[in-house]
Amino acid sequence: MARTEVIKFRDFMDGTWRISDKKKGDIKQKQVVDRLVKAGAMIPLALTPAFHASAAESVKTTASTMIAGTTLQILAHALDPVAQILVALSLPIASVVMIGGCYFFLFGNSEKAWSTIQNAGLGYILIQLSPLFIKVLEQVGKSI
Repeated sequence: MARTEVIKFRDFMDGTWRISDKKKGDIKQKQVVDRLVKAGAMIPLALTPAFHASAAESVKTTASTMIAGTTLQILAHALDPVAQILVALSLPIASVVMIGGCYFFLFGNSEKAWSTIQNAGLGYILIQLSPLFIKVLEQVGKSI
């Protein structure tokens, strides 16, 4: 029975399983040197002072404005997944309700049938337009 060689997933994906152990050591050294060079290039950038901030007050104002804007954006888009689910489910639900309205015709209740079909169609249209309404309200809120 043939023996199965087990290869680590990471080695398989980067192709190092085909390379000999000596060359792997060279590659690891090169990776370490690359990381050190990148870190050395970032140190001067991290140590430079912020020239755009002339006083502590301006930094506080900028930070609070940024936090407020981020918080407002998070709150404004918190219910987007729920709205997307409702939009996706609106067609199947409206179809079932309209078919149910058609059954009212079979039972001789045409007024209730037309009312049900009309309400299902109007509900479907309003649900499909709800993302547009949300965007309009968001733009009105930003302009105030």
